[in-house]
Amino acid sequence: MLRRFWRSIQRFFRRLLGISRRTPPQTSPPTGTQQNSFSPVEAKGGKLQRTDIEYEVIFNELLGRLLAQLPQLDDVALGEEIEADVKTDDAEAWFEQSNQQYKRGDFWDAVASCDKALAIQPDFHLAWYNRGNSLYNLGRLEEAIASYDKALAIQPDKHEAWNNRGIALGNLGRLEEEIASLDKALAIQPDDHKAWYNRGFALDDLGRLEEAIASYDKALAIQPDKHEAWNNRGIALDDLGRLEEAIASYDKALAIQPDHHKAWIGRGIAVGKSPHYNPQAAIIIQMQFPKSSAVIPNPTLNQRGYQGALLCYQEGLKHCPQETHPEGWGELHHAIGYAHYIQGKISASQSYWKKAVTSYHQALKTLTPDTFPELHLQVLQDLIKALLGLRRTPEAEQLKRDGTDLLRRLLAESKSPGKKEQLAFKFVSFQQITVDIAIQRGQIIEALETAEAGKNACLSWLLYAYSDEIASPNYAEIQQLLQPTTAIVYWHLSPAALTTFIIKHGETPQTLETRFLGETGFLEQRLDKFEKWVKDWNQQYADYGKGKESETETTSDWRDNLPEKLRQLKEILDIPKIESTLTGITHLILIPHRDLHRFPLHSLFADKFTITYLPSAKIGLIAQGKNTQNQGKLLSVEHPNSEGFEDLAYAEIQSTAISQLFENPQRLSDNAATVQAIKTALASPYSIFHFTGHGTYNFFNPKKSYLALSGNDKLTIEEIVQIPLHPCQLICLVACETAITGNQSITTEYVGLVSAFLSRGVTYVVSTLWTVESEASALIMMKFYHLLRQGEAEPVALKNAQKWLREATWGDIQSFYAQTLASLPADADNNLGLLLEDALNRANTMETDHQPFTHPYHWAAFTITGHA
Repeated sequence: MLRRFWRSIQRFFRRLLGISRRTPPQTSPPTGTQQNSFSPVEAKGGKLQRTDIEYEVIFNELLGRLLAQLPQLDDVALGEEIEADVKTDDAEAWFEQSNQQYKRGDFWDAVASCDKALAIQPDFHLAWYNRGNSLYNLGRLEEAIASYDKALAIQPDKHEAWNNRGIALGNLGRLEEEIASLDKALAIQPDDHKAWYNRGFALDDLGRLEEAIASYDKALAIQPDKHEAWNNRGIALDDLGRLEEAIASYDKALAIQPDHHKAWIGRGIAVGKSPHYNPQAAIIIQMQFPKSSAVIPNPTLNQRGYQGALLCYQEGLKHCPQETHPEGWGELHHAIGYAHYIQGKISASQSYWKKAVTSYHQALKTLTPDTFPELHLQVLQDLIKALLGLRRTPEAEQLKRDGTDLLRRLLAESKSPGKKEQLAFKFVSFQQITVDIAIQRGQIIEALETAEAGKNACLSWLLYAYSDEIASPNYAEIQQLLQPTTAIVYWHLSPAALTTFIIKHGETPQTLETRFLGETGFLEQRLDKFEKWVKDWNQQYADYGKGKESETETTSDWRDNLPEKLRQLKEILDIPKIESTLTGITHLILIPHRDLHRFPLHSLFADKFTITYLPSAKIGLIAQGKNTQNQGKLLSVEHPNSEGFEDLAYAEIQSTAISQLFENPQRLSDNAATVQAIKTALASPYSIFHFTGHGTYNFFNPKKSYLALSGNDKLTIEEIVQIPLHPCQLICLVACETAITGNQSITTEYVGLVSAFLSRGVTYVVSTLWTVESEASALIMMKFYHLLRQGEAEPVALKNAQKWLREATWGDIQSFYAQTLASLPADADNNLGLLLEDALNRANTMETDHQPFTHPYHWAAFTITGHA
């Protein structure tokens, strides 16, 4: 009786919350049987979602509250009931009970039964495996992985455990580990289509699209009717710009499951971008997968561009009627609205944006706050953007309030910190759009304070964890960063506008004009031009990186085009107009937003300005009042022998020469540069930390960005923010690439190694936006430290070192090497003398009057961030 009541409670709450008992589509059966009881779960972003864990967590928390009010259903009572069902010391019997409990979705009971079995037989690998599956479904991912590891320690060839372990790792954002675990599964059972599919999913998340497609192809060769793999394959092909192949892949998915609205939407997006129909794509894909069912051609869907996308979405609505497919019907209307919106931007016609508003309202009929709250918020974001473009500010403001209230409700209801953080980042645009609304109303100070609050919230969440309360300075406090000769240029990017605030001492902030739809020059709106510019930069930079890796010179467009790209950016940001407002200003503080963090904005301004960067005004205020006089105690970490990274040719000259300028420097190099040694050293009172080595940015999990140390050792952001760095005044990260190297764009805020160090109270951080050739990097940093030791302030020293490098001839460089060699003390490192002689001899072979480093590639990458 008690058990039946318990089951009825579970069913009631599942119905109440709309919770699916389905786990990821590609997990393995709980017991090693061939039957797979897991069904696909559709994701909100177009791919198939791995899990409904967050909803399961909410469900179990609600059950916990109920149990607290019903003493007869506490854990003791449940344990007694389990024992009543199985009065035996037979581990197999407890294991079989766990199977039955798992199949019913009674995951807590299943864990308890597995524990009973394991108490009797600790090496029962199937019980460990079942326990892992149950914990996975409860959202206890770390514990699930530990249970899978126990199973695999006993039975290392259980490919299902490797597969499910990989999925759990993926859901924790540990994608490389997920792929390694899936590779273990595939080494045991190469025809496991689920593992191939999961591998493709992880590679796709990492941006390794070609490899992802290859994995999906493996899955489809084994299981040709796997519509999920066809859909995700289409997404990856679209991301690569192979649009007609993507459309053919979507058609395969839809031939298998015609009411898969995500595939209709993905197809429509690809159709809208494709310049023309290519019938060969369908033929080629059929030849590649002869065992798959042939797609029946639909001539009405051969049109491309805007009209073709609309026809695709309308066809999808035939398979997803409002009454039976409320989610699909709403999302398809959302997609129709977005197609109208994009067409309005292209044609500069308000009529398309009005159509977009109508379609978005249609979508909201089924995507309501109660039934599909997150999808409702996604539609609101786009609807508000269209209304702002139409200058329908009061409507936009009301919807923004509605959306903010709904988001707050979702955040309050979610007890999972991970889910709170996910929601906060996903819908950060509500705060970004608030800035635009305030500007349209003429409330400039309120707009700036809102922009600053959003920055600080995102920075705090990315560096630490989600928090409801984030302190942020008001305008009066921001003014503390300024003096009469200092100004702040503060950019803000929202889905609707690119805004520039100009802040001067004792004055109300100014904004540069932002043009919206309907105003003169709409096609020249700065946000549109900037987004196109970023897309082109990303592609050229990614191609350049591939060319470097393959040691070819065939993909040098990014480097060759850099001067022209920077000229275009200067025009888009209207730097001459900014400079015209800066009479009497000698020092600029640049506060970028989102993708703007990745570009050398300082190189766009006249030489008369000394420029520093800040992630936010709040971080600049952290160092206020701190003694910035250099004390000269140096910690130098030099060219660690990091596995997987190339040697830096001039790194030893640079680090050794710099170390000679300080008394008793601590130097850690090669194998000595371990994470523990550096953590210990950084906790000591060093005023300067100079790092000559490699660093990487993790786009998917910024806290995992790191400095590469000896072997496989890494110093991550997650660890940096735990180290007390208050005595440290200057950190130089030389040869570290802090820019994003793929095609991704930043939608919330950029946080990297620089932000991590500054958040710990460091005064200045010198870093590079891309990896500069070793000799140029060595020269600029050696010059920087020489100027620093002569008494110049850090920002001035870097500015003058950059100017010296871009103007230096080979004759100047010869003289610099010779002077450095001659000034070496008697007890100087003998190796340094030899290295400098080699560099001097090489310079002597060059044309004396030639200026080798005038190109901005060599000097513009260096930035200084910190105290004003």
